[in-house]
Amino acid sequence: MTKKICLVLGSGGSKGLAHLGVIKALRENNFEITQIAGTSAGAMMGGLYAANLDGLKLEKEINEIDYLKLFKILLEKPTKNAILRGKKVEAFLDKLCGEKKIEDLPIKFKAVCSDLITGNKYVFSKGKLATAIRASCAIPGIFSPVKFEDKILIDGGAVNPIPVSEVEPRSGEKIIAVGLYSKIFPKNYNNISKGNILKIAFSSMQVMVKKLSILDLEKADIKILPPVEDINVLDFVKAKKYIQIGYETTMKMIPEINKLFL
Repeated sequence: MTKKICLVLGSGGSKGLAHLGVIKALRENNFEITQIAGTSAGAMMGGLYAANLDGLKLEKEINEIDYLKLFKILLEKPTKNAILRGKKVEAFLDKLCGEKKIEDLPIKFKAVCSDLITGNKYVFSKGKLATAIRASCAIPGIFSPVKFEDKILIDGGAVNPIPVSEVEPRSGEKIIAVGLYSKIFPKNYNNISKGNILKIAFSSMQVMVKKLSILDLEKADIKILPPVEDINVLDFVKAKKYIQIGYETTMKMIPEINKLFL
């Protein structure tokens, strides 16, 4: 029996590496991913997977990132609206994506962003994949907003952190949504009380994202909540352990997921 799923991957910065472990476990258990919708880190991991369809190769690429390589990817001259421009990140993503466009991917893919001009959600369903990922991951204050057509786009977590509404399951397909905010609260009081402006701004955004995530998750057939802690949002080196956590969490849920197809 074919077990087809629509996969929805939520925002979460470096915690998003857990998504790769989730995908690995689902593939090992013969689930066919027909659609992926992602926000922020979810758009990054989902988009990179859709562009390659080789989770092991993608995992190898990520595991080869050390602090020196991460520094080279992120290091850019600051702008007046953010610490990082994001141009070098987009170039790195474009290389990993093979310079592909969304409409040419073998899996239907959508990346969710927030538009500062209209205050609404904007969804990439076509166009350059690396640009869509960069826009969806443009965390305010850290990465510069992405100017696209008549829009100014930032991290999609502000409007739709787990975009269940962006997948359209066909007959027999089930929706699996992955949330990354189940274990980040409560935070350390001393850490937050002494936090700088960026820490306070990001923590404030996390409060909103968590509330929105709860609403989004209820719309899925199954929700997967890897227990990922709250570390530096850009520390993809330390966060490599989250791949295994995402894998182990999903493996434990395979019997429950299989019941959807009985």
